[in-house]
Amino acid sequence: DDGTGNGNNEDILSSPASYFEAPTVINYEKDQALAPHYDANRSASVEDANRGGQTLSTLLVYLNDVQRGGTTKFGRLPAITSSNNENGSNNNQEGLVQRQVMGDPNLNIIPRKGDALLFFPADERGNFDERTEHEGCPAVDEKWIARIWRHEGRVLPPFGLSDKCIEEYC
Repeated sequence: DDGTGNGNNEDILSSPASYFEAPTVINYEKDQALAPHYDANRSASVEDANRGGQTLSTLLVYLNDVQRGGTTKFGRLPAITSSNNENGSNNNQEGLVQRQVMGDPNLNIIPRKGDALLFFPADERGNFDERTEHEGCPAVDEKWIARIWRHEGRVLPPFGLSDKCIEEYC
């Protein structure tokens, strides 16, 4: 545990492949946006039962550079600054600071091809975290992302990977 109650990367990497939804590729066309929303659900045990229950982690991979717009904004989380870094890693911190919209008081990530954004909409016990509300801001230029959700239980097809796929590739 990393002290946040959200597990850590090792927990995700050692998760069974059957706990992940199949990757989804999403295209935002010019001027398209996604309103503020949550990836986790307060009623996940009922509403998301056929998809493995609560969403514990979200991985967004940016597939193209977006010169204008298309940021991923977390309206309930503060922007990252050198002064609010608690782990003392200045090299990584400076990279994160540079990948944000400067002057925005909230965490607002600029999409760059090959970058990945990992966050935890619920803790390892499935407790919803309202701080992770986020939105896809209007894309002035076209934007492509791949999204993978990790759930608290097995995700059956069509949302998850088939047993055959898991046996052959995972």
